Amino acid sequence: LGASAAVAPLARARAASSRAAMIRASLPDRLSSTGRVATSGGRISRIASSPRGRSSPRVASRAGKDDLPGPLDGLADGPDLTAVRAAVNNGDGEEVDVLEVENVPPMQFLASSCAFYALMGVGSQVAASYLGVHPDILDAMRDVNIDQGSLWSLPLLASLAFAITQADRFEFLGEVRDIFKVGVLPSLAPLGLPGVMALSLGAGVGEEAFFRGFLMPFADGQLASHGVPEQLASAAVLAATSIFFGALHAITPAYFYWATGAGFLFGLEYLNEGLGTAAFTHTMYDFLAFGFILIAWPIEGYEKEAPFSSK
Repeated sequence: LGASAAVAPLARARAASSRAAMIRASLPDRLSSTGRVATSGGRISRIASSPRGRSSPRVASRAGKDDLPGPLDGLADGPDLTAVRAAVNNGDGEEVDVLEVENVPPMQFLASSCAFYALMGVGSQVAASYLGVHPDILDAMRDVNIDQGSLWSLPLLASLAFAITQADRFEFLGEVRDIFKVGVLPSLAPLGLPGVMALSLGAGVGEEAFFRGFLMPFADGQLASHGVPEQLASAAVLAATSIFFGALHAITPAYFYWATGAGFLFGLEYLNEGLGTAAFTHTMYDFLAFGFILIAWPIEGYEKEAPFSSK
């Protein structure tokens, strides 16, 4: 799921442990209960369930007052905490840790993301010019091989298809799906096609400019200046930047490994096909991933009001 390439810096989905799970949108709208749900502020959070025999903590769901309806709005009348505990633990009754996901209003999400990626791209070009890193990023971006770029995207698309179709079967994929449905898609869905295109282009160009256009040749040059053999330096830089890329996209432990692999693929493509082709692959994949995710993981009860549409 390469969609986090454009949303991870802003979604700020944080898991306290790899076993944390979100309250799913499929919960009934009303459940009789002794527990209460409070709504306020700008963050959705779920307090961990308590062991049997102790008093149960409250479950808090907060959404910004100006936000569009979200998947947890139906819980406002107070769900039964036993039902909630069973839902988040898939019926095993075990205690789970806290998972917090912050929703960003759609237009703020789009503007902040585009500004972030523009700063990443421009900053990389300025730094490369100042430090004498070659080749020039802007010049390298102009050389694009669409055929090769499309072929390089096939492994990513295969992994996307697996993740979407197997999310109910594997817990680590279900965790990613739940984070996207609660923490990302409410900010993404209302943006429509123009917003998805802007985010995909920003991620593809901005991230490739930094990771492959600036960071890889800069680190490679530094190692070479210290006498490290060329092939060893290239391999070390490719591995290090791939791990760095994965760490910045690590919304879950499993996603870290996937993003590290994606970063490795983009790095190999950069070394073999050039920066422009790697940026094309990254942009195209993100655009397709956003689209398939929005179709495959719809947000129930969520009105997809597009900010770009005429009223």
